Amino acid sequence: MSFSAQQALPPPPALTKLRESLSGEIVRPGEEGYEYGIARWSNTHVKQAAYVAFPKTNQDVSQAIAFAKELGLEIAVCGGGHSFSGSSSTQGGLVIRLGKYLNQARCDPERREITVGGGATWEIVDNVGMEHGLATVSSNVNNVGVGGLALGGGYGWLTGRHGMVVDNIVQLTVVLASGEVVIANDNENPDLFWGCRGGGGNFGIVTEFVFKAHPQRPTVFVTHLVYTMDKLESVFNTVEDWYKNAGPDEGLHWGCGVLPGVEPAQPTVIVTYFYNGETVEGRKAAKKLYDIGPIAEHSVEDLPFVKLNALENDAAADGGRKFIMGLKSRSTTSLDAIKLLLRAQDELVQTNPSLVHCGFQLDYTPKQAVIAVPVGTTAYAGRGAGAECIIYQAYTDSTLDDFVQTQVRQWAQILLDNAPVHEQGEEFFGVSYGNIDPDAVGSDAARVFGQNYARLKEIKRRFDPENVWNRWYPIEPAESY
Repeated sequence: MSFSAQQALPPPPALTKLRESLSGEIVRPGEEGYEYGIARWSNTHVKQAAYVAFPKTNQDVSQAIAFAKELGLEIAVCGGGHSFSGSSSTQGGLVIRLGKYLNQARCDPERREITVGGGATWEIVDNVGMEHGLATVSSNVNNVGVGGLALGGGYGWLTGRHGMVVDNIVQLTVVLASGEVVIANDNENPDLFWGCRGGGGNFGIVTEFVFKAHPQRPTVFVTHLVYTMDKLESVFNTVEDWYKNAGPDEGLHWGCGVLPGVEPAQPTVIVTYFYNGETVEGRKAAKKLYDIGPIAEHSVEDLPFVKLNALENDAAADGGRKFIMGLKSRSTTSLDAIKLLLRAQDELVQTNPSLVHCGFQLDYTPKQAVIAVPVGTTAYAGRGAGAECIIYQAYTDSTLDDFVQTQVRQWAQILLDNAPVHEQGEEFFGVSYGNIDPDAVGSDAARVFGQNYARLKEIKRRFDPENVWNRWYPIEPAESY
């Protein structure tokens, strides 16, 4: 049945009953709020849900879950809608969109904690914390939702000093598939707390987070440096040398490509360098990058910290079609592999000029604080020292979806085939960051969670034995004894 035909039919009794009891709303196609409810960061992930619920309370979430189970509907949970894999969307199911109402944050400066609604974005987290000179590890794009990033691991500019987002979670409020609302922390439901920190949404809907907050200076230094392509080798060597001794208050992203909205549409090498300190010290620390000879520089001296994570928002703006793929294993970087990738991308653009907005980016966040946490401390298993890499293509023509995805997958394979997997001592750290995997909806959870998978299966059996939550690296419940 088409959605237009469905809309013409009287609402099912379960929907009428739910609407009478919800303090929030639930809508169908054609009704006010529906288009907002299914909108996503990339139009490739817009799917026609049968219903979208906008809960205001934990009880609303519980009732929405019961409604979906009664009608046999798939459930997708949406916070900010930035999932690379589209796991926050569903075709013909129920979307529970948290961001309309569960989007507040508050800071307790005495406890040094920030409490955040499950549908909030990182912008509000940064703002309420810095009102008290405090910050937590957050996304470097602040219009991203808190929930997906936090539950999947979470890197940010403060990771070098304070670790990953999962390492800074103090407590969670979780609505289980049964509808029960539980608290999870080190003392209450500690297994659930462990599993949610890196296990994504496999155990329930997190409606509230409590994060550690750390003293943070009010201003930082950031510079964007642009180089011509003939500087590629110099940039590569300089960054690799810098990374060996990078300090906890530094961070760097670099890559090549043509970004949407950037003219002229020519590929360049782009470096973003971050220093959590005084401008004069930041410039000294970045001297070798300046010595290469950028053709353009956009430095933000004494940048207010609350504006730091908005700097990349334009490049990651909502709308249009995007396919972004991270490598499925973390690797050391090879200049030869990068050159092969760039050659393949250039060949595509020469024959398909409309696909000019493609490239790659490497995240050289210092990982000392990440690796210092034993792999078994949280469910997140990708605690390696290599750089994270994403390969991207932005475009507008929906008829090119399959073609673009094939091309990007081939580009990712070029890097994997030509760069060695990173290892550390006797323990294998080859798993990359799960939030950058476009195939997370159907990927092999055992590969991603590694040595933590057996425990995750047991937790799944206890808290979601019917496997209701299966939209992100779905964990199979362990068999009952």
